[in-house]
Amino acid sequence: MSAPTLTSAVAVPFVWTSAGTDITITFASGPSPVNVTVPSGTYRMQLAPLATDYVRVVLSALNSAVTGSGRGDTLTLTMGTDSLVTITCTSAFSMTINDAMKLLGFSASIVSATSATATYPPANFATFIERVCADWSPKSAVSGAETNAGVGFGVYSGAWREDDEIAFGFVPRDPSTRTSLAVNQTPWMPNAGSLVGAAMPRQWTCRDVLETAGGKTCAMASGNLQTLLTSTSATYDLVTLPFAEIAAARKDRVRESWNAYFRWTSRWIRQSTQTGTRA
Repeated sequence: MSAPTLTSAVAVPFVWTSAGTDITITFASGPSPVNVTVPSGTYRMQLAPLATDYVRVVLSALNSAVTGSGRGDTLTLTMGTDSLVTITCTSAFSMTINDAMKLLGFSASIVSATSATATYPPANFATFIERVCADWSPKSAVSGAETNAGVGFGVYSGAWREDDEIAFGFVPRDPSTRTSLAVNQTPWMPNAGSLVGAAMPRQWTCRDVLETAGGKTCAMASGNLQTLLTSTSATYDLVTLPFAEIAAARKDRVRESWNAYFRWTSRWIRQSTQTGTRA
């Protein structure tokens, strides 16, 4: 039986600082090695415009460096339906994995291959298979009341936002449980004995979202993640996770006494600029 389809995702922005030479690609013949610089900046994984989508920025840096070296090779870097990133090249290449590629989930050196797939999904990116919610509802600041005769009076600020309480279901307990269940969605927490926020590469978790999302504009694929893997016109929501939800996360078992799957319920705020695209 195949794993359930990933339908929703949350991409948390992160800061990348270039070390100068961030990736080195070697080839058996022709100009080699090729040194690649990934520009410093604030990025999101997949759910971002071209200039701030880390996956496409790394791809652009790879191809620019290869072309600049005088080689005619072309590389691709794409996120698959299971959220794992795959790199391909028209010639066999080797690569020692460093921080720039670790963020994309790669953990093992690539040796004389034309294609390689990451061990883990990217960091700063959480995926889900079930999303239950009421949809976005407007909220505003109003001061008013009604008289006993039924006449209303008050003041409306004119400013508003949209909230939604979203329950992401069937969240595996930890990476070990995720593996044993043969599913692809993001687990709730690290394995026992592992720390939230530990160095990459490793499995990103919902606990990592709680640790990093506060005060940031996140992107949410609301049921249309598979479309957003390729589309540059489909929209994602621009959202904030309130600090109250971070301070007291709400997690429940999907079924009593069953530690395999959990449900993470939280209130999200959609910003005044409601949506974005990958264009």
